[in-house]
Amino acid sequence: MRKDNKTWRRILDASENLFSELGYTAVTLQDIAAAVDMRHASLYYYAPHGKEDLYIAVMERGFRHHGEGLAQAIADAGDDFRARVHAVAHWFATHPPIDLGRIVRSDMPHINPADATRLIEFSLETLRQPIAAVIREASAQGLVQADDPDFVAMALVGLLQSVHNVPERFLPTQAHRVQAAQACADMLIDGLRVR
Repeated sequence: MRKDNKTWRRILDASENLFSELGYTAVTLQDIAAAVDMRHASLYYYAPHGKEDLYIAVMERGFRHHGEGLAQAIADAGDDFRARVHAVAHWFATHPPIDLGRIVRSDMPHINPADATRLIEFSLETLRQPIAAVIREASAQGLVQADDPDFVAMALVGLLQSVHNVPERFLPTQAHRVQAAQACADMLIDGLRVR
């Protein structure tokens, strides 16, 4: 019920902004309450276990959003391998980055180990699976040689996410970021291409 609630969505949006900017340990429930102009104690109605509940909900929502968006971008790109990989590059360049390294190293050690493991697996499933399927299909068609499509998919994710680390003066617009991400994808594709 609470997931359809406008207040719940505001709490998740504020939590997401804070967690992505500061990391799990630096954010307090008071910070989140202040961001949504709510009493600290009122957050427990929406997150009975406190900050960890909010963090898990934010992460699940974010990974689900990326997974669904990637799958749709790939489907919309048609059957051409390069067009599909460019669609993946476009998706990552036009959406806020996911700093998986920071999440795994800095955030996950501070939440329940079972939840951390589940979130890491979910992140890998939602980000890797649609891309690995494209690589597997291209490999089966003889377009690329990829012994481990899952690893190649995650390498591509890491490469594409790095575009967000380039200073704005080098990539001043979203169009420049998309172009850079697609150039990164081309480097990976051409390196895998069967000759």
